[in-house]
Amino acid sequence: MARPLKEFALAIDIDAPITKVWAEMVDWEGQSEWMLSTRVYDDRRSPDGVGHTLRAFTGPFARWNRVLGVMDEMVVSAWEPPRFCRVEHVGRIIRGYGTFTLTPDSRDPSRTRFDWFEEIEAPSWILAAMKPGILIGVWISLQRFKRRVERREVRDVE
Repeated sequence: MARPLKEFALAIDIDAPITKVWAEMVDWEGQSEWMLSTRVYDDRRSPDGVGHTLRAFTGPFARWNRVLGVMDEMVVSAWEPPRFCRVEHVGRIIRGYGTFTLTPDSRDPSRTRFDWFEEIEAPSWILAAMKPGILIGVWISLQRFKRRVERREVRDVE
């Protein structure tokens, strides 16, 4: 019997400099545009950086629905622009942490590697339900993020 997913990591190379990738990555509400089936709510009251709070609702039709899915409450616990951000999942259902690590390409500073890591602590039935789609969903989300950043990079150059 397969164990429920607890940790996962994915990485993607993006044709944009690290500062552009960082700016898009920490546009919390903008994540709603590229994170699959997720709507992000930024509290906008806390300053950027450590202690900033946000919520993300993930479920079918998350843009219009807040019934079928899970609300993920998060607090930024590490903030090292433009290279690293860690968020703690502090909700009643989803707990754990996630990290975003950006690394400029040593041979080409106009390219950036984006590493996404999550460790989720949740009831095993939730993890088992999430497992089939979570890696695919994150992979699709990262592909959407890559296209978004690269399109903006082209517009910035024009």
